[in-house]
Amino acid sequence: MPVDLSSIDILQAAMTYHRDRHTVLAGNIANLDTPGYRPLDLERRTADDPAALAVTDPGHIADQPGSDYVTSFDDGGALQSPDGNAVSLERELSKIDANRTRYATAAELVSRQLATLRYAAGDGT
Repeated sequence: MPVDLSSIDILQAAMTYHRDRHTVLAGNIANLDTPGYRPLDLERRTADDPAALAVTDPGHIADQPGSDYVTSFDDGGALQSPDGNAVSLERELSKIDANRTRYATAAELVSRQLATLRYAAGDGT
């Protein structure tokens, strides 16, 4: 019986995305006092995104890892400080907490799927 491991690959990609997003969000907090700094965030590209590269021939160069992210800025209507810095500590900490929860969920799902495979490979023992 064939084993479908595509869900593990999808969850691994999700974990990579959330790890990279954490790095970007932590960088925003590190630049809390930098004059003129605008916070960054990562968003995933959708399949119908016109900026995504289409591989229609085996000779085409595929997207590089991490290229399925788009760096963006969304100030959420926040006011900038007098020095032009648009980082809101509360907003960034909230994003980090939500991102951490999503990462932990993906990690738990991968762990459970691997435990199921280990159980099946050991003849149910």
